Amino acid sequence: GRRQVHRGDRLPPASLRTKLPRSMAAYMEPGELRRKPKFQPEEYHDKGWAVVFILNVVLVTGICSYAWYTGTFAELQRGGDAGSVSKAEYDALLRVMGVSLGCAIVFAVVWLLLLQHAPLFVVETACRGLPVLFLIGAIAAFVFGSVLLGLLLLLLAAIMGCYVYYYLWQRRFACAALLEQVSRVFSKHPGMFVVATVTLLVMCAWFVVWIFALVGTVLMSGGAAANPGVIILFALMLLWGFQVGIWVIHMTAAGLLSRFYFNEDTPNCVYESAGHACSYYFGSVCFGAFVIALLQTLYATAKFLEEQGREDGNIVLQLAGCCCACIISQLEDVFRMYSTYAFNLISVYSVSFAQAGHVVIEMCWTAAGFEALVNNDMTGLVCFFGCFCAGLINCLVVVFYALSLGLATQMVFVAAILGFLVGYLLCSAASSLVQSGCSALFTCYALDPQACRNNAGMEKFQECLSFKSW
Repeated sequence: GRRQVHRGDRLPPASLRTKLPRSMAAYMEPGELRRKPKFQPEEYHDKGWAVVFILNVVLVTGICSYAWYTGTFAELQRGGDAGSVSKAEYDALLRVMGVSLGCAIVFAVVWLLLLQHAPLFVVETACRGLPVLFLIGAIAAFVFGSVLLGLLLLLLAAIMGCYVYYYLWQRRFACAALLEQVSRVFSKHPGMFVVATVTLLVMCAWFVVWIFALVGTVLMSGGAAANPGVIILFALMLLWGFQVGIWVIHMTAAGLLSRFYFNEDTPNCVYESAGHACSYYFGSVCFGAFVIALLQTLYATAKFLEEQGREDGNIVLQLAGCCCACIISQLEDVFRMYSTYAFNLISVYSVSFAQAGHVVIEMCWTAAGFEALVNNDMTGLVCFFGCFCAGLINCLVVVFYALSLGLATQMVFVAAILGFLVGYLLCSAASSLVQSGCSALFTCYALDPQACRNNAGMEKFQECLSFKSW
C-alpha cells in the first residue's frame, strides 16, 4: 500500500536541507523544480558575477578611451608604411569584403530556409557529404606532397563513411523532423533574428574596443606590457565578452522554444526572453561564460607552451603543453554541454546556475530517455557541414571577384581566408540558434513529456520522438 515515488520526484529530508549552507540548501531535484512557476523570475541570481563582468567592460573601455584621448595612437597613424598597400588596392579589398559579407548573409538565410522547407534533403546531403569532405582533403594533401596528412585524412574519410552508414543514416528522419520543428518556431518569431543580429554587432564592437585597449596598453607602457601575462589577461577579457554574447543568444532561443513547448508563447515572447537573459539571468550567464572563457584561455596558453617547446627543442615542455591542452579541451567540452542544459533550465524556471547544474546532473540519471536524446542528436554534424559549405562557397565567390578586380596574389589570398571565415561564422551564428532550440526541446521533454503530447504545435517533435532510432 506504500505509494511509489519516482527517483526524479524524491526530495531530500527537510531537516537535511535546513542544516546545509544556504548555497547547498538551494539545490533542487527535478521533481521539485517542476512545481516552480515557469517564466516568472523573481530575483537576480549570481549578481556578483554580473558586477565583475561590468567592471571588466568598464576597464577595457576606459583603457581604450584614455589611450585615444591622450593621442597614443597618433604615432601609429604617422608611422604606417603608406606605400605597402596602395589606396586603389585598399578600396578594392574593401569592396571585396563588402561582397563577401553580403553573400554570407544570403547563404545564412538560404541555410535557414533549407532547414525549414527541405530538412530531410539537408540531413541526407550532410550524411553523404561529410566523408566526401575528408576525401577531398586527402586528395589535396597528396597533390601538395603531404603523404602522411593525406593518409590520415583518407583513414578519417573511411571511418566517417562507416559511421554515417551504420549509425547516422538510420537517424536521418528523426533529425529532419527535429530541425523542421525548430525552424518553424523561428519562422513564426522573426524577432529572434533581430536579437541575434544586435548581439553579434555588440560583440563586433567589443572586439574593436578590445583591440584598441590592448594596443593602447602596449604603447603607453613603452612595450613593457607586451608580455605573456598581460596578453593572457587581455585574452581572458576578450573571450569572456564573446561568451557572454553567445550565451545571451542561447538563452533567448531557449526561452522562445521553451515557451512554445509549454504553449505559453506570445507575440513578444522573444523580447521577453532576451530581457530576462540580460537582467534576471545575466549573473548566471556571466558565471558560466567566465568558466568557459577561462578554459579557452588556458587551452590557448597550453598550445603556446607546446609551440614554444617545439621551437626550442624542449621535449618536456612540448609534452606538458600537449597533455594540458588535451585535458583542458575535454573539460571545456564537458562544461559547455553542462552549461547548455543548465541555461535551458534557467530560462524556464528562473533558478541560479548552481541549482540548474544540480538538476542537470540528476536528469542524466533519472529522466527517462534524456541521455538517449542527447547522445543521438546529430544536428551538430549537420550544422557543421552546412557552415563549412557556406564558408567554402563564399570563399570561391570572393576569390573570383578579387581576381576580376586585378588584385595581387597576396591580397587575393587574404580575401579568400577572410571570405571563408565570414561565411562560416555567419552561418554558424544562424546554426547556433537551431542547436540551442533543439537542446531546449530536449530539456523540456525530459522534465515534462506530457506537455509535448498536449501541444498540437509540437507535431514534428512528436514525430521525431516516434522514430525507433531515438
